[in-house]
Amino acid sequence: MWSEVLWQQTPDAPAGLALTVLVVAAATLPLARRLRVPPLDVAAWLTALGVVLSLTLTPRPVTSAADGVCALGDWSPVGVGNLLAFDQRAANVALLVPLALLSGLVRDRRLARAALLTTAALPLLVEAVQAVVPALGRVCDSTDLVDNLTGVAVGAGIGLLVRAGRASGRWARLGTTGTTPGGDLTAPDAGHRADERVRAGL
Repeated sequence: MWSEVLWQQTPDAPAGLALTVLVVAAATLPLARRLRVPPLDVAAWLTALGVVLSLTLTPRPVTSAADGVCALGDWSPVGVGNLLAFDQRAANVALLVPLALLSGLVRDRRLARAALLTTAALPLLVEAVQAVVPALGRVCDSTDLVDNLTGVAVGAGIGLLVRAGRASGRWARLGTTGTTPGGDLTAPDAGHRADERVRAGL
């Protein structure tokens, strides 16, 4: 089964995952304070990033001398059959979905933009590193790039839709209470109510 082959070909992935745990434990709270986001969100994003790096950039047994060579012959999109069978191509898609999904859910637009750009650039960076670092025993592959970018698109799309739905729900609730996100002083009739209170005091 491809999953067994994956672990055989990536024997150092557990070490990468262990390092991910240490990084998450050490960096979550400082980053959460600096970025002013919930620590759980930071921990989840760092964990998803660590999983991707552990499965793509840890060394694997060298099977051929293909230093600096990229397999660029296949740019076909992942097929429905791949997804239904959940083969290696489908797994490559799924690998990037969590990270892109979490990036799309970030509420702060500036941070969301940075997270999404980082996630979108990650597959390109991974393939480039695989091409120029022969010690990893990996070969960059256009098929992997297509599949990873597909996962980015799927995850980001879901995340952005969920975030938009949450925002719409908040606006709907605010509309029923007669307030706006800016506070009472920005409500349409806030000034009128303030004038009435002043006149009543007179």
